[in-house]
Amino acid sequence: MKYNKIVFGLLLVATSFTACNKELDALLTNPNYPSATTADVDLYLNKVQLDFNNFFQSASGTAGALARQNYWGGPFYQNAYSPASFDGIWTTAYSGVIANADAMIPLAQSQKKYIQSGMARVMKAYTYGTLVDIFGDVPYSNAVKGSDNTTPSVDGGAAVYTAVQNLLDSAIIDLTTTGAAAAPKTDLYYGGSAAKWVTLAKTLKLKFYMQARLVDAGAKAKIQALLTENNLINSSANDFQFQYGKTLAPDSRHPDYAGDYNNNGGGGYLSNYFIWEVASEKYAGLVTGVSSTATAATSGDPRLRYYFYRQTLNYAWANESSCPCILNSQYGTATYPVWYPSVPDQTPYCIVGGKGYMGRDHGDNSGGPPDGAYKTQHGIYPAGGEFDYSQGKQLSLGMGAGGNGISPIWLSSFTAFLKAEAVLALGVTADKTDAALLTSGVTQSITKVTGFPAAIGYVNAAIPAATLGSATSDQSKAYLALVDGLYAGAATTAAKLDVLMKEYHIALWGNGIEPYNNLRRTGSPKNVQIAVTTATPGFFMRSFFYPSVFVDRNSAAPKQKTPGTAANKVFWDNNPDNFIK
Repeated sequence: MKYNKIVFGLLLVATSFTACNKELDALLTNPNYPSATTADVDLYLNKVQLDFNNFFQSASGTAGALARQNYWGGPFYQNAYSPASFDGIWTTAYSGVIANADAMIPLAQSQKKYIQSGMARVMKAYTYGTLVDIFGDVPYSNAVKGSDNTTPSVDGGAAVYTAVQNLLDSAIIDLTTTGAAAAPKTDLYYGGSAAKWVTLAKTLKLKFYMQARLVDAGAKAKIQALLTENNLINSSANDFQFQYGKTLAPDSRHPDYAGDYNNNGGGGYLSNYFIWEVASEKYAGLVTGVSSTATAATSGDPRLRYYFYRQTLNYAWANESSCPCILNSQYGTATYPVWYPSVPDQTPYCIVGGKGYMGRDHGDNSGGPPDGAYKTQHGIYPAGGEFDYSQGKQLSLGMGAGGNGISPIWLSSFTAFLKAEAVLALGVTADKTDAALLTSGVTQSITKVTGFPAAIGYVNAAIPAATLGSATSDQSKAYLALVDGLYAGAATTAAKLDVLMKEYHIALWGNGIEPYNNLRRTGSPKNVQIAVTTATPGFFMRSFFYPSVFVDRNSAAPKQKTPGTAANKVFWDNNPDNFIK
């Protein structure tokens, strides 16, 4: 009996402790930090969406510099970057987009929030596909397993691409499932439209099949099927873009605006090659379409004043101190490097054709002179900056549209160019001929760019009303006729592809990922600026270094690549090592 009393007493104490522990557990649960099983699916989704845009922006910057869309400081590909340069891109992808998507998707599925899980799958697919495009072989099957696998090995790029296509198929199933719960309260891209996300998923399938077309014999049939169905981003109403705000605290502004528009004048350098490509290339190296008044000229690229803002209208200020390259420009003694091609008429050097345009040349690693007030900077599109109506005024905080720009992740113009490439290079059929699709791509780009002020609610009486949102202005019609003539006059498929990719390159302003992909896949534009400070910059970086957070902390990681001393191609790039300089 005494023994039974002891046992009963111990049970009573244990029960008491259990009850107390439950109460303590309840008190220790922080409502501000919900668990993976109690988190709000819609808030989870918004976190994935924000991380996704951050991933796009960080990858876009580096890729765009290599594609000559942005400035690359060089002078050697091998030492221009270090593995640590890519830590942010990698961490945002795996610890941000992918980890949160993987945690959110089963939670959304359990609540029948299939629209949300479909959105997450689309962004996860794009992220993995882009990781392959910039790094090559990357972890997939064993990635983001937490303590179950802290040293994930890489999967082959082709295998990851297959998984990406499967993810997009799964996303389409989710997004079209009947009986789904309500769409998310806040969708930062499409306002909760499942149909637009389906269109995006099918467009991305086309993009990745086109990306692999050089090595995938089955890609052509799959591309044809997508073109036949044609549920693609063919209209700006379906453009996949992230919209920035104008607030400083928290800073919601476009990062290019935040970097350029301060009270000390301009920020970083733009690429001379890209400025020249838009402003001068088609006009024997001279800048056209820029008058001394606000009236739009009838020649020149109609996007010029929207893309770039000039802080000065001439270069009377330029000297060896304020602009060290001046002696090697068309304004100096013209002592160009012996390896440099056809300057100044064919390729820019230092200053672009006069009229106040100045960026920096590819691979120029010289020090920074006191030129902050003279640099050409980002304009109103896509950074939400200032429209250039020849004011020639130094930049300051709050000028222009205040940073209310966009990330142009995928636009309808991009689809038109991609379809044109498919028709031209693969012989598939689409809704238009390759020539008509080229015209459509340029037209949609001009309409998007010139209509951008109105789209964000920015009113400036100095912007020529006749050009706003119009590809039918005299200037636009003249430019379209010029492009159509160049394409019609191209004698070979390769020459036509170069004209096409040149216009695609121009339309991609603000998206550095696609020009980097296009350059490695097609070698176009063929006249991209070469390094200006050395004749031997090394092999062009056909992929990025593996990040230090991956190779230094993971025993299963492959040996570090050596971009600059070897081609280091991704799986879909079967072009020669010296394909790009």
